[in-house]
Amino acid sequence: LASAATTAVKSSIPIVRQGISSTKYGVVVSAGKMDKAVKVRIAGMEWNKQIRKAFPSPTHHLVSDPSNSLRIGDFVRIASGHRVSPSIRHIVTAIVSPFGAPVNERPPIPSPSAHLDSQIQARLLKDVRSAARGRKASKDRIKEARKQGIRIPSMEEAMANTRRMEREEAERTGAKKTGSQLLEGALSGRERRRLEREKTQGEREAEKGGKEEK
Repeated sequence: LASAATTAVKSSIPIVRQGISSTKYGVVVSAGKMDKAVKVRIAGMEWNKQIRKAFPSPTHHLVSDPSNSLRIGDFVRIASGHRVSPSIRHIVTAIVSPFGAPVNERPPIPSPSAHLDSQIQARLLKDVRSAARGRKASKDRIKEARKQGIRIPSMEEAMANTRRMEREEAERTGAKKTGSQLLEGALSGRERRRLEREKTQGEREAEKGGKEEK
């Protein structure tokens, strides 16, 4: 069976938009300060027309490192055209020359197809939540993904990350409640309405049944 990335590329309507990609080589100058992200310096030269001489003029890019495999000093190959966040549009594709620990002792770097698969799944998780609230663009994208044979996550899978964030926030604030009421005392009215919209049909029926029993 073809992977989700291969199937999406063949389709005329891609699930995840891909920009024009180019390959660059550079040195990691900052790592460990951000999760799954490093700063890479790309060597370059700039011509000074007054002195008529070229001077070093490197550029720096924030690069996605999904496995936290890179260390300061690594010489790496990166690819552009991958929008991971508003400030990260490059991904690491290979460690050309490691600095410190050898490559086989580090977490493996995902292949471009694996990275595209993870982007598609992350996009569909958001679309499942948005489609439940009636967003037409998300419904159309889910329909297109289903045509391409890509597995559509369930609502429980789509809400798993939200539930996890709620639990972590509750642990930080010392809340004792569980489920959808983790942050009920600390949430604003707008946030409570958002949680109410994101409840599944089963959760609403369970709450309704509990109120009727009382």
